[in-house]
Order: sequence, then structure tokens, then C-alpha cells
Amino acid sequence: MSTKTATTRFIVSEDNTTVTDSKTNLTLMKEDDGKERTWKEAVAYCEELGNGWRLPTIEELFSLVDFSRHNPAIDPVFTNTKSSWYWSSSPRAGSSAFAWGVGFSYGYVGWGGVDGGS
Repeated sequence: MSTKTATTRFIVSEDNTTVTDSKTNLTLMKEDDGKERTWKEAVAYCEELGNGWRLPTIEELFSLVDFSRHNPAIDPVFTNTKSSWYWSSSPRAGSSAFAWGVGFSYGYVGWGGVDGGS
């Protein structure tokens, strides 16, 4: 049986490994594995998980920001979330060398180089 958080937006899986967002209908990993990745490495990681896993779009990722919190600015149902950068699948317009992401320290949106540069 899955459990919901107090807000009922996030539903934790029975095995406590994933969270389903009732606002976007996305299933997300519940816990950060602690490994920093370039955008290309993050895309490859999701592909290796199989079963349709993918990076969220920038809109989907930004919708997870909880501005009532900081360091990290996300619901605590997501355990081990760092106050750092998380990649989206969204490329920056005009250049496939850059992609959008969210910094979960305070929920800012920005872009960086897909190979790890800025």
C-alpha cells in the first residue's frame, strides 16, 4: 500500500523507493544517490534505469520547488536531496550545448553546459 504525505500531492511507493507527484503524474526517485552528474551522464543514468525513466522537463522539475523551504527547497518526502543543481531534459533554445536545471538551495532556474561546463 502506498502512503501520501500531509499535502497529499506526493505518494510514496510501497517499497519506499519512488514518489508519484499527483500534480504532474510523474514518478520520481525518492532519494538522491549522492552522485553529481553532467547532463549527458544524467540522461544516460535514466536510460540505464529502463522502464521509461527520463529526466523531467524544466517545467516539471521547477514545479517541485517549495519556496517555503530552503537548503533544499523541496518537500522532505524527497530524502537526501542536496541543495545543489539538478538537470532537466530541456535544452536551452538556440544551443544544444546547454540545458536547463534547478538549483534546490533556493529553487533558482538556470542553464549549464551539457558536458559540465557553463
